[in-house]
Amino acid sequence: MRKVYIVVVLLGLVAIVGNHLISPSSGRAMSPEDFAGACAPCGAPCPSKK
Repeated sequence: MRKVYIVVVLLGLVAIVGNHLISPSSGRAMSPEDFAGACAPCGAPCPSKK
């Protein structure tokens, strides 16, 4: 029974890694300069700078 659990966990890990590797990228790589003047990590502008 222990071998069955090991096989199931390994198959799950392979599925997760495989899905990660074949998924499309989000576009281009981001640089810190893209967020210059932004308050939030998503790049939203500061409300005080409007």
